[in-house]
Amino acid sequence: MKNSAAPPRRTRVVRTALPLIATLALVGACDSAVGLPSEQSGATSNTTEATTSTPTTAAPTTTTPPPIPPGPPVGEVPGNPDAAMALRPFVGDLIGGGIGVVTARCWTVPPTEIPTMYVDAEAILTAVAAPGVDGQYAVTWTGPTATVSIKRSEIASGYACPTVYPTGTAPVFDAADAVYSVDRYLGRLAGIPVNPSDVEETYPLVCDGRQTWDALGTGVPTAPPLVQNPNILTGITSFDPDSVFVTGQNGIYTQVNADIIDASGAYQNRTFVLAVGGEGYCIGDIA
Repeated sequence: MKNSAAPPRRTRVVRTALPLIATLALVGACDSAVGLPSEQSGATSNTTEATTSTPTTAAPTTTTPPPIPPGPPVGEVPGNPDAAMALRPFVGDLIGGGIGVVTARCWTVPPTEIPTMYVDAEAILTAVAAPGVDGQYAVTWTGPTATVSIKRSEIASGYACPTVYPTGTAPVFDAADAVYSVDRYLGRLAGIPVNPSDVEETYPLVCDGRQTWDALGTGVPTAPPLVQNPNILTGITSFDPDSVFVTGQNGIYTQVNADIIDASGAYQNRTFVLAVGGEGYCIGDIA
């Protein structure tokens, strides 16, 4: 920035009849008294200082949230922004690609149930357009005719495949869900999971360790036997998917049988006992 102060005006020396030496002395005295060199130096110094000491003001930075991807609207969930973000890709695929696309991506859902559960796309769209509610085990969006629910593991995956059921009712876990849980569990043990991402740490199939297991009705609940001994079933190389079916129910417990093949090539028929937990069916015991 330029210095706005006017440059100092030089004092004119009047010629007199004094001898030359006196005149020179007078000029020298005037210059010394006025102090032109020091004033010029000071002006230059002040100009430089004013220029260099002026702080540079950085442009303010603002953080903007990422844009919401285009597609059908999905209501936000107070306190859980990841829920709506995880459901949007599914809703977009359902509307843009149809049942075939979501069937290929929703490998956590029994394939036989997808065409029926996701058939009413309009009811699903209406439900998810409203704000969601974060519950104990799942997040739900409720519409006039359909309720859409996604589990914690589905939210964490970034692509949430929901459970859809009539509004005013509770979600029902049926025989197909129980059978598919055992299919997935055996597939992991045999090295042929339904998807490479299907691992226990991310998608739990074993019941948790709470002291609530009482499949025999003894009145003395314990931790699930499979939690206490996770190696109940080891060394299997394959299983027969056609042999996996529900063989009985006892209150909240469901029994599923399956034929497996061990490392020696021998068949074994094993019984799996399941209960309903926070992620749907879980396996608590194998006999």
